Amino acid sequence: MNRRLVLPLLLLTVALLAGLQAQRTERSAAMYVPVAGAMPARAATPLFSVRRIPEFLQAPTAERKLTASLLGAVTALPDGTCLVVAEHGRRLYSLEAGMAMVPASTQKILTAIAALLHLGPSTVLTTRVVAEVPVVDGIVDGDVWLVGGGDPLLTTSGYAARFDDPGSYTDLGDLVKGLLGVGVREITGGIVGDESRYDAIRYLGTWPDRFKPGWSIQSGPLSALSVDDGFEKWDPVNTAPSLSVPAADPAANAASLLDDLLEVEGVVIRRRPDSGRSPAHPGMVTLVEVASPPVSLLVRQMLVHSDNTTAELLVKELGRTSAERGTTVAGLAVMLDTLERAGHDVDQVVPQDGSGLDPDNRVTCSLLVDVMEDDRHGALLVDSLPLAGESGTMKTRFVGTAGEGRVRAKTGTLRGVTSLAGVVDTPAGRRLAFAVISNGELPFEIRDLHEEVVLALLSYPAGPAVEALAPLPVAG
Repeated sequence: MNRRLVLPLLLLTVALLAGLQAQRTERSAAMYVPVAGAMPARAATPLFSVRRIPEFLQAPTAERKLTASLLGAVTALPDGTCLVVAEHGRRLYSLEAGMAMVPASTQKILTAIAALLHLGPSTVLTTRVVAEVPVVDGIVDGDVWLVGGGDPLLTTSGYAARFDDPGSYTDLGDLVKGLLGVGVREITGGIVGDESRYDAIRYLGTWPDRFKPGWSIQSGPLSALSVDDGFEKWDPVNTAPSLSVPAADPAANAASLLDDLLEVEGVVIRRRPDSGRSPAHPGMVTLVEVASPPVSLLVRQMLVHSDNTTAELLVKELGRTSAERGTTVAGLAVMLDTLERAGHDVDQVVPQDGSGLDPDNRVTCSLLVDVMEDDRHGALLVDSLPLAGESGTMKTRFVGTAGEGRVRAKTGTLRGVTSLAGVVDTPAGRRLAFAVISNGELPFEIRDLHEEVVLALLSYPAGPAVEALAPLPVAG
């Protein structure tokens, strides 16, 4: 017999035996009761018995019962819905898994995994203050440049304090402390903001008008030098972007904020703040720098708060090279290439942005589930998702249900789009990855229907106990 056929035939035989054995075991699982005080048992099952892979034996019954449990919830879902449920890469349930769907904010899951894979979880984005000359007797002769490193979380302390759970952020005040620490007391020129790391496209042209300035904006102006999400005015209590005023020149706004903080500390600055590109000659002096939280925490902040600005800036960072500025187009190309190199199927995927605001994005439920089980960073991605009843956009989801504290997921909502993708930690100690997206004319209760699907997963595995499928013990 051809040796290459041996393993497939063996696996087929094991699977057939497993199915038969699971049926028998389900009927007799309760028959074995250990006797108190008996001698330690030894395994009586032969070495190569399928009973030595108990979860595999349990699977046929458990999957059949999961399908039955899902039936009612899935039947109520509207047309134009995809649903995938998986455990450790094995599909437990699939409905239109490969259909290209509009994801809304679950698009951020792709941005997150691409950033983790391409940039690396420990990478930081550095904001620097540079000058052409060093500090001499407390004086910097000429201009200083505030050079943006793409940090999406560079903020003033007042802006960060508005959030109930601000998480990690980069305090602009740390640059002030650093400049004071190196003895700066006077700048004979001015502070110039440099955003040249990325292009200067503030809002994507493909976004609906309602997401742009003058309407209900959902993102700050995109810039490699962005303080307070690029807003020059913001509500002291309500954190909605739509209530904030975007800066026309985010780099100049950042320079102005640093100028104000330094002057409060008594530093004399002779010229007004401005924006422009810093000189490129090798003699430039770095006066101080501050690093962002690592990419792992940038991703967490983006997912927990569904931060559109952070998502779009991460995409631009993906597209930046030593020779080219970061752009959305380049970043999306890198996203696709990164996912494909990691072994994920991107045939039906069409990314238009990193945040999910663009209604022309297309993803599949299959891909969303696959990336959450990515070999390298799937676990880190999942741990970065908000927890039902506790954090971020999931704080009010599944409250008072069995899913509270057991579901980590990314939500998504646009006109005609509702999505939910994440994991369920079942009471039996199993973790299932899931994605459900509905597009089209959606019923008012679509969010509840999605939650019913997820709650149905909590019963898994409903089948013979794994302990009953372990090797049979005998006394002596």
